[in-house]
Amino acid sequence: MDRVETPEIIGIPASGGAALRDTDEVDLTPIRTYWQLTRQRFVRHRLAVIALFTLLALIVFAIVVPLATGDAYKDPDLAKIGAPATLEAPLGYDAIGQNLFVRLAKATQTSLIIGFAAVMIIVGIGTFIGAIAGYAGGWVDNVLMRFVDIVLSLPVLFIILMIVSFFGVGDVRVVIIAIGITGWTLAARLIRAEFLALREADFVQAARALGASHRRIIVRHMLPSAMAPLIVAAALGVADSVITEAALSFLGFGISPPEASLGNLLNYAQDRLFREPILIFFPGSVLVLLVLCASFLGDGLRDALDPRQRIATS
Repeated sequence: MDRVETPEIIGIPASGGAALRDTDEVDLTPIRTYWQLTRQRFVRHRLAVIALFTLLALIVFAIVVPLATGDAYKDPDLAKIGAPATLEAPLGYDAIGQNLFVRLAKATQTSLIIGFAAVMIIVGIGTFIGAIAGYAGGWVDNVLMRFVDIVLSLPVLFIILMIVSFFGVGDVRVVIIAIGITGWTLAARLIRAEFLALREADFVQAARALGASHRRIIVRHMLPSAMAPLIVAAALGVADSVITEAALSFLGFGISPPEASLGNLLNYAQDRLFREPILIFFPGSVLVLLVLCASFLGDGLRDALDPRQRIATS
């Protein structure tokens, strides 16, 4: 049987055009994967990169110092009451001889733990309710969204104060749960809006036509496409959780001494604001940095995960 040469084999394009010449330029730009494009878009967001490194520095500070000092953050030293700053205690000592630098590190650790743990609850509840409402639509969507509206109309801080007061002031687990079960409404609305836009998409219709279950369509097809608003909700949730915990501790309903948190450090510093303003500067600065880093990082991740963003090919 004779060998049949196709146009591609003999160098003639299948479209019937002219054969490629040696002088023709061929685009050899490598094809970049989705995650490579995501990384490049994120790196171009300078504020997000700065926020990432700043947050990593705060995390290292909150892990290394408490590990190196153990329980020193709550051990008083009566011989050093009100002592000035030294190399061992760069921020000096408080009214009962506790090292303020070590307490600041432990307070940062407490705020980060509460922020990240609470946001897991926030994202979990918000994603569950928002995904069901957006995918089902109709009366299911109406019922769930009216429930979200009811939760939004409630005085959240007052409810958190009630929960913490009833189940135990000073318990980190109670604070995390109280913040988590009251702060999921934004995540639910964002996910619901994304699912409403995605449920009529071609790939969702194709999966439904092939007999995929509702659970598989939601988890495997729609949820990955809704990651950008979910990342934003998570980042804003971390910022809100840190602020809420600081407010609770400042009012005396959150983390209580001898445990350390940014809120009770600020509470301690308020009576010494004019005599020792440095006491309020450091916990206040850490609180502001945590909130700003979470916000800028979420903004950068949102832009990086959005496939509609374009980057230069050079």
